[in-house]
Amino acid sequence: MSTVTLPYVCCELDPVIPARTREIHQKLKAGPRESQAEPAAETLGLAINTLVDAFLTQLLRELAAAHPEHALYQDALKVVEDIQGKVQHYLGWLTRFLSNERMTVVAAQYLTMIQPLVATQPQREFLAVRIEPVLAAHARQTIAALRSGKSEDVRAGIEVLISIVDAVLVDFVYEPKRLMRFNLIVDKTLDGAIYMIKGLAFRQLRALGERLPVAHLPVFLDHLEHFFHDQSPVQ
Repeated sequence: MSTVTLPYVCCELDPVIPARTREIHQKLKAGPRESQAEPAAETLGLAINTLVDAFLTQLLRELAAAHPEHALYQDALKVVEDIQGKVQHYLGWLTRFLSNERMTVVAAQYLTMIQPLVATQPQREFLAVRIEPVLAAHARQTIAALRSGKSEDVRAGIEVLISIVDAVLVDFVYEPKRLMRFNLIVDKTLDGAIYMIKGLAFRQLRALGERLPVAHLPVFLDHLEHFFHDQSPVQ
């Protein structure tokens, strides 16, 4: 049964991610000598790619499919591929610092975010993060204004998406990093990598907001509401 309450953001996970996370957590609790760093980094990479796909890649693919005459979406997808490459690079670097002791608490933290949100389909599991009601209210107000035509400020919609992604990163990236208590050098290096990768993604989104035609807004808003839930749970 799901323990996350509205409003929340979610994306459906490939079944391999929850299964591997539980397997790693069980092994860590058993106290093995064998390092779980590589399987943990690999699983985290899969989860991060799922988030990038959900928030950015799929949006660009949907826009490109609906409006193939616009090359900007294909160009943007190349930037996303670069972002995913950088994520994998830094995860490879991080692996050497992932001791079993550090990861035990973090694996448990990630498991709290994996939720079976559809009561009739418990086999479907989602990464779910609750967001602040103030942010949810602002998001709903912006979406409603853009849907109705009261506003044509595409950038406002993009900023809502960026705020939602930022909120997810608190639970998914920053809190696990804090729990692992790295030394100052590793911690600062990670901060720099996160700042750079997040900056690349947000710059790409803001550039999209500058060039996205108003006529393409329905595709963007449908995508946003696919993972943003404030009025009713995911179906």
